[in-house]
Amino acid sequence: MEKQFESKNIEEAIEIACKDLNVSKEEFDFVVVQEQVKGFFGIGSKNAIIKVTLNDNYNLKAILEFLSKTLSFYGQNPEIKVETIKPMACYSVKVSSDEPLSNLIGKHGHTMESIEHLLSVYVNKLNDHHVSITLDVSEYRIKREEFVKRIVNEAIQKVKKDENRKVSLEPMDSHERKIAHEILSHNADIRSYSVGSEPYRHIVIENAKIRISK
Repeated sequence: MEKQFESKNIEEAIEIACKDLNVSKEEFDFVVVQEQVKGFFGIGSKNAIIKVTLNDNYNLKAILEFLSKTLSFYGQNPEIKVETIKPMACYSVKVSSDEPLSNLIGKHGHTMESIEHLLSVYVNKLNDHHVSITLDVSEYRIKREEFVKRIVNEAIQKVKKDENRKVSLEPMDSHERKIAHEILSHNADIRSYSVGSEPYRHIVIENAKIRISK
């Protein structure tokens, strides 16, 4: 987002920008469009004009404030770390604590996904472009990725041993299914497809030699 502000001098223009955008000076960058010109007894005087662009601190603050308030409703006060993957566009958020955070993860990670969705909606409303956010609580996503890779490779071996066998994996979210399909894509003799509706959508793995019934 870019916006211009005008006042008698640059300092006042900055203060006006802070109040108008409801941000601190650290949350935006600016360039001087026009320097202040005092003129002669007011004749020929010109105001200072600056062009303001919100910077990464703006989104980082929004993410931290939203999560701190949201997680407090769950009776949790964990450590929150936000990593900028791409300034103003992509962020990775990791939540950790010495205490169990299972209530923030939920069954099959559904609570965590809901919090991630709400956070994404909130931050995107503050921006005029798409912002991607990934939330991971207690390394749940990392552990799940390792689990998905293991069960997919086990299923591949089962199907290769028995050409007529089909293996249905447990329900996974879209991110996990993407990981599974990526692994399966490197096996030319294996065919896979997703069936069912969320949150029960799952992958079926079979030998590519099996004829697809019409």
